[in-house]
Amino acid sequence: MGFRPPRKTYTLDFTGTDYDGLEVKVRGFTVGEELELDDAEFSGDLLVKTIASRLISWNVEDEKGEPVPATFEGICTQETAMVLAILDALRRANSGVSAPLPNGSPTGGPTPVVSIPMAPLSESPESSAVPA
Repeated sequence: MGFRPPRKTYTLDFTGTDYDGLEVKVRGFTVGEELELDDAEFSGDLLVKTIASRLISWNVEDEKGEPVPATFEGICTQETAMVLAILDALRRANSGVSAPLPNGSPTGGPTPVVSIPMAPLSESPESSAVPA
């Protein structure tokens, strides 16, 4: 009997972005898909096909209020910036990297400077000699 590793699914969070309210549920990338996307020569076609193969559901609607299917064809009807935001969020989720902390995080204060005493611990005969 073999081991079947569980497949992760992610609900991507777009809170605080231009896509606040967008809800996207996706399966995580395989190692092969990550390697393909890391290749500097990947095409837009590969990008859209990769996202489409991972997309489980989303709440995107067209101008008439009709649901846009969570398919390759549905993704192709959307603006590139949104598709890239989905890809970025998926890659962050897949790698376990969380979003950066908000800018309002307190820094605390400067670390106080501690004075280190510079007195010699013992005097050698040479150091106590008075020059002639």
